[in-house]
Amino acid sequence: MSVEDRVFPYREEGNPPVLRPTLDIRLEHGATGDWTLRALIDTGAPISFFDRGTADALGLRIRPAGARLDNIRLLGGTWTVQWETVSLTLVQCPDMSWTTDIAFALDKTLQMPFQGILGTAGFLDRFAVTFNKYYDYFVVEPADECHAEHHPR
Repeated sequence: MSVEDRVFPYREEGNPPVLRPTLDIRLEHGATGDWTLRALIDTGAPISFFDRGTADALGLRIRPAGARLDNIRLLGGTWTVQWETVSLTLVQCPDMSWTTDIAFALDKTLQMPFQGILGTAGFLDRFAVTFNKYYDYFVVEPADECHAEHHPR
């Protein structure tokens, strides 16, 4: 896949609309389901997480016995999340797929202009992202390919 295939535009999100670096992501969770959604790339987020609507769309069992629960701070509040292992794919780049642990918010009142956040753990620890806000685009590359290009042996 060429670098041009990995170039994404900033898109309008929220009300009032603001240009943000978002991606269309397909999530799959075992045999329970799959869902395509929009997620923000957030270099300041230590983890990747998605809202309760995404958990419901994937058919996740909420708070089953042995569930991995945690609390995260976000948008001025503390939210309980449930960790699940899911497969993700960049819709525009089907060759860019991976499996990782993702936090899902349990509270249905958490509202964002997108359904998820792609943070350090679960996304930025696998991909190199180059932002060009001046021209309103960004490039997503596998971290190893980017490193090999910029640090040849």
